[in-house]
Amino acid sequence: MQVFNAFFIILKSKLGITLIYIVLFAALTLAMTLTDNTSDIFEPESLNICIFDEDGTPESRSLSEFIGKRNETVTLENDRDTLIDALYYGRVDYVLTIKSGYAEKLISGDTEGLFESLHIRDDYSTVYAGQMLTEYAGLVAAYSAGGNDTMTAIEKAETAMLKEADVTVARFNENGGVFSPNTSFYFRFLVYALIGLTMSTLCPVLLAMNKKDVRYRTVCSGILPRSYTSQIFMGCVIYIFLIWLVFMAAGIFMNGGMYEGMQWLGVLNSFVFTIFSAALTVFVTSFDPSINIINIITQVISLGMCFTGGVFIEQSLLGESVIAAARFMPVYWYIRVNRMLEGAEPFNAETAYLALAIELGFAAVMAILTVLVRRARYTGKAAAAI
Repeated sequence: MQVFNAFFIILKSKLGITLIYIVLFAALTLAMTLTDNTSDIFEPESLNICIFDEDGTPESRSLSEFIGKRNETVTLENDRDTLIDALYYGRVDYVLTIKSGYAEKLISGDTEGLFESLHIRDDYSTVYAGQMLTEYAGLVAAYSAGGNDTMTAIEKAETAMLKEADVTVARFNENGGVFSPNTSFYFRFLVYALIGLTMSTLCPVLLAMNKKDVRYRTVCSGILPRSYTSQIFMGCVIYIFLIWLVFMAAGIFMNGGMYEGMQWLGVLNSFVFTIFSAALTVFVTSFDPSINIINIITQVISLGMCFTGGVFIEQSLLGESVIAAARFMPVYWYIRVNRMLEGAEPFNAETAYLALAIELGFAAVMAILTVLVRRARYTGKAAAAI
């Protein structure tokens, strides 16, 4: 077990950076989980709006009061530099000027050129504010054309616009999942953490094990490549198992208590994927890439598989071609199991266990390729050097 012992000696020397990575990835996973909007209620965004009423009529004052019901009104000096400064530093989101002649145009049914606006960000909130003003003026004109006096038309328009529709956000959990929303999001984002953390912390250790002096000494000791690789795998699995336990403990906190019933399938699913992450890391380091290349590979693999596999975007929202390609990656099968547990699709035991077997199959393929690569790259070179 010389290789196994050497693995943990090197790992111990890099324990500080390993703990930093564990804390960072754990915090990132929890942050992505807790900041995900699990509310089923849609609420319009409130803006900080500064209003200048150049018309000064009951109709324009009614509009100012209506805007204040849904937004925060801010009082500023009517000076362009002051307004630009307030917009830039976020003290106000939208500056509205109700132009002179507003009431006269509104009574005649003319809804063009009623307002001037000033804003910096062309985002949803500012677009929504402009649409709201257009809708307001259009409704008032419509009610006026229907025979109502102007103030009655304004009251009816405001009542219609303040009436809230029952809007709910689909959570894709109509199949009665066993995971709560927070727990399901935690296990989903865990994939990204497992790949990134495993490669970021294990690669420096494995690269140190692959140094020429260590490798040549190992060959001189008579250890077979198969035995060398198996001991490396054993050390990686034990190390990543300890990391997995840390994340499972955090998962208990997210779950609000110990896992129960079918929730243990999600725990098993994460453990199987952890084994794949370790196997993938050992395979990548078999080519002796530099640490900078490792960082690039880590980002490409983790982000690539997570985006196409359904971690950051629901699988139901991905295109058919993306899903077809994702089936050749273990992340897709991990998310399939997680979707069943969260209720996004009906639970099917056969499909769930098939997904676990496929994930293990990917890990086995990585292990076999690693043995072949190490035998081709290291045995001949080391013997020639000796």
